[in-house]
Amino acid sequence: MPFVNELIPAADFDRYRLREIDARHVVGGVNARQWTVDREEDSYLRRLTRGRDDWSHVSDWTFRWQGADYILHLHLLDASGRPNEPGRAKWSLVRINGKEAPLGIPEPQAAFLSDLRAAFVAYKDGGIYAQATEFHAELVVGEEAHP
Repeated sequence: MPFVNELIPAADFDRYRLREIDARHVVGGVNARQWTVDREEDSYLRRLTRGRDDWSHVSDWTFRWQGADYILHLHLLDASGRPNEPGRAKWSLVRINGKEAPLGIPEPQAAFLSDLRAAFVAYKDGGIYAQATEFHAELVVGEEAHP
């Protein structure tokens, strides 16, 4: 089953301990009530934090993959698109579980990155609020953007 965007059911909030995860990410926290989920693979992508002003390109996400939870620190390097048109984004995976990328990326790394990219393609430009008709997501490892 592919990734889809949906509101998070209350039972899943408890099952995946999302309130606990949110409590550890208060600064910049978005307390997202939506996610991009692949129920068949027990995998999800969910935004935790987003920077403001000069740091609006910086964000943290939870990515559940193969039964384990990963905290991803990402920089948005480039994005384009308008409502009701195709969109694109280029993300850099800077840290994973606090370790500089590529350290901390689970094996097989190619499969992890491929599944993460698939989740971002489904997320498009805003999850359940996405306005892009289609989306291209590029994921690079370790490249930092500076304001």
